[in-house]
Amino acid sequence: YREGRIEVKRGTMEYDTVSRYFMTKLYAQAPNVMLFKIERIQNLPLWQSYSVKKQTIATRDKNFPQHRENNKNWQDVERCWLFHGTTAEVVTKIERQGFNRAFAGRNAVAYGKGVYFARDASYSSHKMYSAPDKNGIQRMFLCRVVVGDWCKGRNGQLIPDAKRHNPFELFDTTVDYVSNPSVFVVYHDAQAYPEYLISFVNRG
Repeated sequence: YREGRIEVKRGTMEYDTVSRYFMTKLYAQAPNVMLFKIERIQNLPLWQSYSVKKQTIATRDKNFPQHRENNKNWQDVERCWLFHGTTAEVVTKIERQGFNRAFAGRNAVAYGKGVYFARDASYSSHKMYSAPDKNGIQRMFLCRVVVGDWCKGRNGQLIPDAKRHNPFELFDTTVDYVSNPSVFVVYHDAQAYPEYLISFVNRG
């Protein structure tokens, strides 16, 4: 076992699984995209923090499934994977320290002032979210995210709304559309784990 970024070899099942998921979620953009590299992030302290957060929400919702308001399936705790566009300058910070809400608002706060994750790679591949470096290479993380129960996000909000049954229990995430979310915003740094980093060129 080695900490850090480990390149995933082409031709392996792992590479094929990740690349296929990425390309599928690019939709119409896929023909314009060339995959440059896939790297696995290995950071045990980050993974442990994430696992504890996931387990905490899973246990809470197993014990009190009736507290779920919008995402009624209490067993639906995690999304694997969601996408997060990034830049060459920020990659190492995320790889080593995880997602930091202090960086929130660099691009948008339309659904809350947290860290944004997209269901679709086509969203995160926008050059506003994954700005190309001087060689034209863009970067995107594939992340595991504890989504739990969600509510509609509002511009600039600092925390999710409180639930109706208990003003001291907050929703876990805010989203763009409650019935079918494509954007998730998290407010706890341990709520997401950057599992893979994809480097790519978009000629579109």
